[in-house]
Order: sequence, then structure tokens, then C-alpha cells
Amino acid sequence: MGRDDPKRARSRQSGLRPVLRWLHATLGLFAGLYLLMASATGALLLFKHELLGLAHPELGPVPADIVARAERLAATLPEGSFSSIKFPDEALPAFMLYRPGGGTALYDPATLAPLDDRFGLNAAMDWLFDLHHYLLAGDTGKLVSGAFGLAIAGLILIGLFLWWPWRRGWRLSHARPKRATRASRLAGHTTLAVLVAPVLFVSAVTGSAVVFHEPARALLVGLLGGKEPSIPVTTGAAPLPTLTRELFPHAAPRLFILPKEPGGTVTLRLRQPEEAHPNGRSTLTYDPAAGRVAAATSEPASGAGSRAYNLLYPIHIGSIGGTPLRVFYLASAILAFLAGFYALRSRLTRRRR
Repeated sequence: MGRDDPKRARSRQSGLRPVLRWLHATLGLFAGLYLLMASATGALLLFKHELLGLAHPELGPVPADIVARAERLAATLPEGSFSSIKFPDEALPAFMLYRPGGGTALYDPATLAPLDDRFGLNAAMDWLFDLHHYLLAGDTGKLVSGAFGLAIAGLILIGLFLWWPWRRGWRLSHARPKRATRASRLAGHTTLAVLVAPVLFVSAVTGSAVVFHEPARALLVGLLGGKEPSIPVTTGAAPLPTLTRELFPHAAPRLFILPKEPGGTVTLRLRQPEEAHPNGRSTLTYDPAAGRVAAATSEPASGAGSRAYNLLYPIHIGSIGGTPLRVFYLASAILAFLAGFYALRSRLTRRRR
């Protein structure tokens, strides 16, 4: 009985392989098109701020009173024209304003004057982000994009399962098809897909987790635990910059979120030294009319589950590892694009007799 078990396992596996091969080929035909788009747009978006910074060499050092300047800029904006203001960073020393309907605009933090999009680069980056994250279809497109990410993660696991028995024949020299045949292009796809499988799997899973953020956060909090990140506020009435320094002396302001209604509170998102998220997850809610802090949260106090979730976005965009990781992501995106291209070409190439 025991000697028959390995034979039965091999029999079941051999029966499963044709099904998985068909699923990988069929689902990959649709997911491959998405992979081509996502890898191409993602590669460009990795260095969005650096490219925009190069387009505006006139920008000088970021002023020290940056929170006060954000308040002044918000006061000059037409009501409802912008939803939030992103603070300058090292790569792009400019305010980036987000419009409610999508799109951004850049402002000089020193003069508070709008920057001319002279090359159309900012508009192009907005379009690329809309395509990458929303498929140019709003919230519905975002959900489809997240579903494709999960499908790609599944395809990677199926592909590795199908490839594993033939792993001894894997050669890097097969990455470039030597002939215009179906077999040669399929070999190029397999070689490159195995090479980039780990980083592509991580990118697909983290991207889907960003889209389906509520289930992903609930899962991680359920597994690792979480707690209320609110911190006690004992400060009196004072200007927002003063209160920010008192409550978060070592934090960098990252987002200034305008009130949803006239006379409402503004929210300041901050990044503390312990935080990996580039936009910060610590918050300070301020009531301008009373000059007081209405609430405050500290991301490092939010528990292991919430902190683990907050790592997913920086991992997805490569900010957690700085420029070296983003360069690695760029190379991986190029290889992933070629792997998807070879797979689609192999499907369009007739099988030789």
C-alpha cells in the first residue's frame, strides 16, 4: 500500500498538469496584456519625482516654514479645486496639488506660484498613473487592476509548478529567442519569467493589497494584531506649525488634506523616522477656527498588523529600499515586459509540424 502511494501521487500530478497548463495559457493570454501595460507604466512611474524635478531646474531649496506655506497656499486656492497638498521632497522640491477629479499641479514652495508644465511631463505622468492604477476607468478600473494583480500572482505559482520538473534544463542563454519559432519564444518567456518570478510575485501581491486595502489590512491585523494609534493631546491653542513641532518634533510633513466642508478640520499626515511609508501614516487633525488639535495618531503605536500593512505600498513602489531597489525594479519591469511579450508572440506563432 505504501509503495503505491508515490505512484498515485505522480498519477494525480500528471492528470493535473494538463489542466494547469491550459489555465496558465488561457488566463495568461488576458493577463499578459495587462502585464505589458503595468510593467511599462510602472517602470516610468518609479522615477516620477526625479523626472519632474529635472523638468524644473529653477526650483531652489525648500523653505524651513513649509507647513505655514502650505496653509497660505491652501488659503489662496479656489474652494473645491484641490483636495490635498503633497509636501516637497528631495527629488521634487515643489508642492504637488491633487485635484478632486484626478490630476495634479505643481507649485513653487518659495513663491507659491504655479509651475508651468512646459514639456507636458506632469500631465503625462498623471495619465500614466491613471492607466496603471485605474485603467482609465475610475474605481471600476482600479478593482479590475487589483484582480489582474491576483491573477498574475496565481499564474506565477502555476508557471513555477509546471516548470519545476524541467528546472535542470533552465539556461540563461534561452532568454533571447534564437529563432522565430513558437518553441524558441516560449523558451524565452519561461527563462525570463523564472528569473523575475520573485519580484513580480511581490509586486503583484502588494499592488493588489493596495487596491483591496480593507481586506488586506483586516487580514494582517487579524494575524499579527493591532491597537488604537491615537495619542493624547494636551496642547493648547496655537498655530498649526507650532502644534506640529510640539506633538511630532522629529516628523516630516507629507500631506496637507483640505477640509471636506467649509469650516471643517484639516488633516496633516506626517512621516516619523520609524515609518517606512513615503507619505507617512501619522496624522494630526487641526481645527483652524479654534486653533486647536482635534485628534492625533502615531503610526508606530498602531500595532504589528497595521505596520505590516503600511509596508506594502513602499515595497510596491520601491521606496523602502531607496534608489538601488527602484533600479532593480526597473530592470525587473523590463524583463517582465519581455517575458509577457514572448508569451503573447508564442501564442500567435503557428506550431510547427
